[in-house]
Amino acid sequence: MSEWLRGGPFLEVSFLMKIREDKKKLVHSVINNLSLLSEKIELVDENTDEKIDYFLKGEPFDEADPTTPMMHSLKLHLYVHLTRKRKATLQIEKVSSNGLLVNFWFYGSTYDSKEWGQIGINEEEYVDFTNLLIHLFSVYRFKVGGIGFEVNVLDLFNSSETYPNECYQFENVLPNHVLQNSSHFIQLIWNEKHKNLSNIPFNYRRLHHEGVLIFLRSFTD
Repeated sequence: MSEWLRGGPFLEVSFLMKIREDKKKLVHSVINNLSLLSEKIELVDENTDEKIDYFLKGEPFDEADPTTPMMHSLKLHLYVHLTRKRKATLQIEKVSSNGLLVNFWFYGSTYDSKEWGQIGINEEEYVDFTNLLIHLFSVYRFKVGGIGFEVNVLDLFNSSETYPNECYQFENVLPNHVLQNSSHFIQLIWNEKHKNLSNIPFNYRRLHHEGVLIFLRSFTD
């Protein structure tokens, strides 16, 4: 992580999208649609277009070997207005030929870090992140999204491969993966447009647009 967020642990709110169009159009839509969220999002970077161009161009996984897979990675600094205004980092990664990871990083400690300008999370503020995940689903209609400390939705693939890798294809995350590999998550949203969930062994509630919000454990476990 850059010096924008330091220390930790980090609370991650992430989701997986399918690459259905050219990368430039998709990345622009991810960033532009932040304005549709109920939460106000402030972009801090002044060189956003430059960072998008770098994402589109990509770079070899191993700079010494240009034949290695190309990495397409983007990080933007944000302020996200929840109950309180928080620093966040937006990470966008092409993880396979048709899989795009979108991940919001937050400073996740309960203690303030005044020297780095980071505020901790009070217990009554955890619901802010649940609401953010729900609002992200309403805007992006992703396949699967989740909240966890130091964990993102790629962990649902149950693979230790470094991305980009075709094991992270959009189709490879399935309902049984979601339920079997969810132990490190706090909450997940699955989109039943792709396949219905059955025998959910956790508390859950249904959302608009065929979403299912699954409560796996509390933020303080």
